[in-house]
Amino acid sequence: MKINTLVVDDNPNWRNTLSKLVALNPVLHLVAACESALEAYGNMAEEDIDLIICDIEMPELSGLGLARSLKNGPLFVFVTSHRHYALDCYEVSPVDFLLKPIEVERFMKSIEKVRVRLSNAPEVLQIPPYFFVREGHSYVQIAYHDVLYMKAQEHYLQIVTKEATYTSLLSLAKIEEQLKGEVFLRVHRSFLVHRSAIAVIHKNDLVLVNGESIPLGDQYRSKISRVHLNPHLLSRN
Repeated sequence: MKINTLVVDDNPNWRNTLSKLVALNPVLHLVAACESALEAYGNMAEEDIDLIICDIEMPELSGLGLARSLKNGPLFVFVTSHRHYALDCYEVSPVDFLLKPIEVERFMKSIEKVRVRLSNAPEVLQIPPYFFVREGHSYVQIAYHDVLYMKAQEHYLQIVTKEATYTSLLSLAKIEEQLKGEVFLRVHRSFLVHRSAIAVIHKNDLVLVNGESIPLGDQYRSKISRVHLNPHLLSRN
């Protein structure tokens, strides 16, 4: 099992050092070396990340702030020059806390803890229940259960949630590939709908809980039946 890893440190010399340490361990796969927490968000929007090796003191958003923002997210190993951060780290339950400068042997022991933690974790915990979309210069975390539907536009994806509407450069096909189980249904070549958002099923369209009507493609109608939607949702119209 390869462990998809991000290195996050605003110091370029330490980014380089940590990247070299990652390269020494055959179980780690370095996805990216990021200079900020915001850059890390961007990489998490594109890849499933298992581990973040992260500095604590960084501008804009600290390593602790990054960890607090990720519910049920990747595992963390913190690296810092300041011993007094050790107590603060416990609130986000990192796998380990490493003091700079870092010895290779100490780093390898830390990664072994990560490997054991991941191998003992139920598979479902390794599937993030959220994804990120870019909004200006930041990335917004969206929980899958908050999404009503997603609509493919010509050059972007429209994501409609219970509270707001977002746009993303992710493709509908990529989002669908990331989803596990049958919580979301492809109901049209341009639409992916959350099961719980469906109020009524007509022959040619769906009515959602927010009152919106979504087209139902002929080739997807049988899929609706196979996922065992409640019979009382079916309409004769």
